[in-house]
Amino acid sequence: MRQWILAADRVVGRFILTLACITLAIAALCGGYQIIARFVLQEPSTWTEVLTRTLVIWSVFLGLSAALRGGALLSVDLLYRTVARTRYLPILHFSITAATMLFLLVVVWYGWDVVYRVRFQNLAGLEIPISWAYAAIPVGAMFGVLGLLANYLDPRRGELETQQ
Repeated sequence: MRQWILAADRVVGRFILTLACITLAIAALCGGYQIIARFVLQEPSTWTEVLTRTLVIWSVFLGLSAALRGGALLSVDLLYRTVARTRYLPILHFSITAATMLFLLVVVWYGWDVVYRVRFQNLAGLEIPISWAYAAIPVGAMFGVLGLLANYLDPRRGELETQQ
């Protein structure tokens, strides 16, 4: 099971991080087009602001998986340093992982509820269902669960040892 989760994280995590980077790049291009359209062409576009905001939201929630995989968990560095060479470190690591997992599962549950509730509303300027924008919340949290599990099974906390 451990090897399967780590292998899935390697493949899926790389894909999700690439997708997050692509959505952020497209958001930057849309923002640039919005500036040119507004201030150079003197004709503001109606769709770029909404699309930029939606793409930034997607890039943040997709990037959550990579952040959790990299060890950006809810922790206190001083607490980690205090118990670093004691028998309590596994307990601390499990507690932080469990609290983060609980939070992510709540986000997935209520995220899907929000997506379901707004399925008939449209995004102004794009005329697509707003649920496509809100879907970033539960989808990103689900991929975050995978990154969190991979970090628990193969921890990456190297930044604590290198900081002054």
